[in-house]
Amino acid sequence: MKKSKWKWWLLAGLVLVLTYVWYDAFQMMSPESDAYRVTSPTAASPSTSPGAPQLEYEPPQTNPFKQPTATPQAAQPTRAQQPPAPAQLDPGYQLTGILRRDRQSQAVVTLRDSSTVLSLGDSLGVWELLDITAQAAVFSHDKNRDTLWLYTEP
Repeated sequence: MKKSKWKWWLLAGLVLVLTYVWYDAFQMMSPESDAYRVTSPTAASPSTSPGAPQLEYEPPQTNPFKQPTATPQAAQPTRAQQPPAPAQLDPGYQLTGILRRDRQSQAVVTLRDSSTVLSLGDSLGVWELLDITAQAAVFSHDKNRDTLWLYTEP
């Protein structure tokens, strides 16, 4: 068979199916239909039978059409808590010297009577030495940074 004959057979089958569906729907809409006949309610509905529990009407707790009113507490803007002050190095630390040797720098840090020589990456408590310049040593802890300046006498 040619392709065109198959198309005509498919079209004819589709028309038959649509006609059947339309005719069945038309039959359901007729008032004489037995399958979907509406019956009138009887005097005793199933909800009033002796064994069925009785539900009492409860009015709604809120009105869905009423806008809520603002309370004085809700009207006050909430204050955002201020973040804690960033941590700083102990004020007792002093940068007393910077040593430079062959492209490497070291910082001499003094706390009270003891001195410590630090290279890049060394730590002073939780603070890590990040950078050494000619006049300062920069320390970092988490996202905080603090700088010790070289002490010079006036």
